[in-house]
Amino acid sequence: MGDPHKSVPRLLLWWESLETWVQLVISFPIFAVLTLLINIGPFSQPLGRSIFYGLFEGAVLSGMLAVATATERGKRR
Repeated sequence: MGDPHKSVPRLLLWWESLETWVQLVISFPIFAVLTLLINIGPFSQPLGRSIFYGLFEGAVLSGMLAVATATERGKRR
Protein backbone atom coordinates (compact mmCIF):
# COMPACT_ATOMS: atom_id res chain seq x y z
CA MET A 1 0.00 0.00 0.00
CA GLY A 2 2.57 2.83 -0.22
CA ASP A 3 3.38 5.51 2.27
CA PRO A 4 0.25 6.48 4.29
CA HIS A 5 1.58 10.02 4.78
CA LYS A 6 1.93 10.63 1.05
CA SER A 7 -1.80 11.01 0.32
CA VAL A 8 -2.61 12.97 3.50
CA PRO A 9 -2.58 16.79 3.29
CA ARG A 10 0.13 18.47 5.37
CA LEU A 11 -2.45 20.56 7.24
CA LEU A 12 -4.16 17.40 8.44
CA LEU A 13 -0.86 15.88 9.57
CA TRP A 14 -0.08 19.12 11.42
CA TRP A 15 -3.49 19.08 13.12
CA GLU A 16 -3.05 15.45 14.18
CA SER A 17 0.41 16.20 15.57
CA LEU A 18 -1.03 18.73 18.04
CA GLU A 19 -1.85 17.59 21.55
CA THR A 20 -5.56 17.15 22.27
CA TRP A 21 -5.75 20.11 24.65
CA VAL A 22 -4.23 22.39 21.99
CA GLN A 23 -6.81 21.16 19.46
CA LEU A 24 -9.55 21.99 21.95
CA VAL A 25 -8.13 25.46 22.64
CA ILE A 26 -8.06 26.19 18.90
CA SER A 27 -11.38 24.62 17.90
CA PHE A 28 -13.65 25.66 20.80
CA PRO A 29 -13.72 29.42 20.10
CA ILE A 30 -14.28 28.81 16.39
CA PHE A 31 -17.17 26.41 16.98
CA ALA A 32 -18.64 28.59 19.75
CA VAL A 33 -18.75 31.69 17.53
CA LEU A 34 -20.01 29.72 14.54
CA THR A 35 -22.88 28.14 16.48
CA LEU A 36 -23.65 31.48 18.17
CA LEU A 37 -24.06 33.11 14.76
CA ILE A 38 -26.17 30.21 13.48
CA ASN A 39 -28.46 30.46 16.52
CA ILE A 40 -28.82 34.24 16.18
CA GLY A 41 -29.27 34.22 12.39
CA PRO A 42 -31.15 31.33 10.83
CA PHE A 43 -32.63 30.02 14.11
CA SER A 44 -33.67 33.52 15.38
CA GLN A 45 -32.89 32.73 19.03
CA PRO A 46 -32.60 35.54 21.59
CA LEU A 47 -29.05 36.73 22.33
CA GLY A 48 -28.80 35.17 25.81
CA ARG A 49 -30.01 31.80 24.64
CA SER A 50 -27.74 32.00 21.59
CA ILE A 51 -24.72 32.62 23.81
CA PHE A 52 -25.58 29.62 25.98
CA TYR A 53 -26.20 27.41 22.95
CA GLY A 54 -23.00 28.66 21.33
CA LEU A 55 -20.93 27.72 24.36
CA PHE A 56 -22.64 24.36 24.83
CA GLU A 57 -22.66 23.35 21.17
CA GLY A 58 -19.10 24.66 20.71
CA ALA A 59 -17.92 22.39 23.53
CA VAL A 60 -19.75 19.38 22.10
CA LEU A 61 -18.41 19.95 18.58
CA SER A 62 -14.86 20.50 19.86
CA GLY A 63 -15.06 17.27 21.83
CA MET A 64 -16.35 15.40 18.80
CA LEU A 65 -13.53 16.80 16.67
CA ALA A 66 -10.93 15.77 19.27
CA VAL A 67 -12.31 12.21 19.37
CA ALA A 68 -12.45 11.97 15.58
CA THR A 69 -8.88 13.28 15.30
CA ALA A 70 -7.61 10.78 17.86
CA THR A 71 -9.35 7.97 16.01
CA GLU A 72 -7.87 8.95 12.64
CA ARG A 73 -4.44 9.46 14.20
CA GLY A 74 -4.64 5.97 15.63
CA LYS A 75 -5.50 4.50 12.23
CA ARG A 76 -2.38 6.03 10.68
CA ARG A 77 -0.01 4.67 13.35
